[in-house]
Amino acid sequence: MSRTNLIVVLLVVLLGSAAESARILVFFCQTARSHHIVFQPVIRELALRGHEVDYYTHVPLKDPPKNLNQIVFPHLEQSMKVMEEMSMVEWGQMPKVPLEVFMRTAGLELPGLDCHNFPEVKELLSSDKKYDMVIGEFFFYVEHFAYLIHRFDALGVAFSSNPDMSWLNEMSGLPDNPAYMSNFLSDFPGRMSFFERVKNTVMSTIVKAIDVYYVKTRLQSVADEHLRYEGWESRRSIFQEASDLALILTNSHHSLGYPSPTAPHVKGIMGTNVAENPKPLPKDIQDFMDSAEHGVVYLSWGSMLSVKELRNLGGYDPFVKIFGSLKQKVIWKWTSWSGEEPPVLPNIMFSKWLPQQSILAHNKTKLFITHSGLGGMGEAITYGVPMIGIPVFGDQFRNTKFMSSVGFGIGIDVFNMTEASLSWAINEVLTNPRYKEEAERRSLIFKDRPMKPVDEAVYWIEYVLRHGKVLQPASATMPFYQLYLLDVFAALALTLIVIFVVVKRTIRLLFRFIFNRNGNHGKTKATVSKKTD
Repeated sequence: MSRTNLIVVLLVVLLGSAAESARILVFFCQTARSHHIVFQPVIRELALRGHEVDYYTHVPLKDPPKNLNQIVFPHLEQSMKVMEEMSMVEWGQMPKVPLEVFMRTAGLELPGLDCHNFPEVKELLSSDKKYDMVIGEFFFYVEHFAYLIHRFDALGVAFSSNPDMSWLNEMSGLPDNPAYMSNFLSDFPGRMSFFERVKNTVMSTIVKAIDVYYVKTRLQSVADEHLRYEGWESRRSIFQEASDLALILTNSHHSLGYPSPTAPHVKGIMGTNVAENPKPLPKDIQDFMDSAEHGVVYLSWGSMLSVKELRNLGGYDPFVKIFGSLKQKVIWKWTSWSGEEPPVLPNIMFSKWLPQQSILAHNKTKLFITHSGLGGMGEAITYGVPMIGIPVFGDQFRNTKFMSSVGFGIGIDVFNMTEASLSWAINEVLTNPRYKEEAERRSLIFKDRPMKPVDEAVYWIEYVLRHGKVLQPASATMPFYQLYLLDVFAALALTLIVIFVVVKRTIRLLFRFIFNRNGNHGKTKATVSKKTD
């Protein structure tokens, strides 16, 4: 190949790459780290593949690529302290319907979730920036930020850190069937008894009605007051904007949940947060684990349960006592928003930060004690580590129920963290091989995929960048009365009523005619008889 031809080929490749790169806005108002960690590898990969990404977040990426511009909201620590004072445990114990009302209300009042008031958001709305795509989590009490799609006249893509949300299914155009699909706040199994189906149907209907009410009233009011920009008056309702998406990526996989149908533009990509090659452990942790002759027990509630709340629940002392008697060593993630320092105890390594994946990937890890968040469960199941789930809030109860029902772990009530219950569960999982065997079987299912989760997520994002909303079913943007065939049923009912009325009147007229005719015929016979006489 001549030098001239080589230059031409290089120019074509470079121009082709430039043409395929896109300007992408990623907007995450959620303060919970778990909502960010699951999808941050996808955001990083988009930037590495040449897309220009603006990332609005409470939880910034470390060492971002040069074309990933991070705009960091400043309220994360304040939000976490408020959540500690409010008690996630108390939230989790609320009945499901009051909990949904409370979460909808609190979602507009917690520090950090009121992003519509942030100067960074006001500046974004009034800017002259151009975007080809807007990515965000538009289902979890922040639906009003779907108006960013309208503001920039861009393709909309949603991330969802929860897989089985009735609200997500409703807005994607494939509503739940409560006969076998339960809301993520429920712990009902895939196969329910009659009374479970009754309860699930009633609860799902009420929760969705609450969602519709709050989106159409509270959130719509907030958006109309705060999310204003040139041309905002022409936009549709929040519900319509948040439903009109090209793609929805969910943190789901059938190895860690009950399989159920989804709309064509909904893709499960759980595992995006699992590194292909976990980073080497820090030397102190590596030495600690390598020296554990009988293995290591790893305990972490993430940011869900602080040490302060663990003490209030009566679980701190039983854990310390049981761990002190184990032949295994223990690594304990220490979470305290008040600044309390961890103690120094034999056999236990405390740390405020831990490289979770690297710990779970170590061959000495025998047990993971967790709050049953999907991110951590996906990491543990990747490496075939059995678990004990102690759920605190939200979908964690459902995840724990699944873990127990299929057999790769045991669930414990957060209010039953007694020495007896904890000791039994820990020893059961450590000594009974069936939990490890099922965890390894699930690991094989989890990893048996045509492509890596991050690659799949980026593939579908770039697919809709190329082709638009070709995956979106008509049902996603259909009005409620059309989707549920209310107009059809009304027309059929009206038709049946008309037919019934017509038939009823026809029969009445027919009988009247027959009776009148018989009556007249009888009168004629009587008249003839009289004349004859």
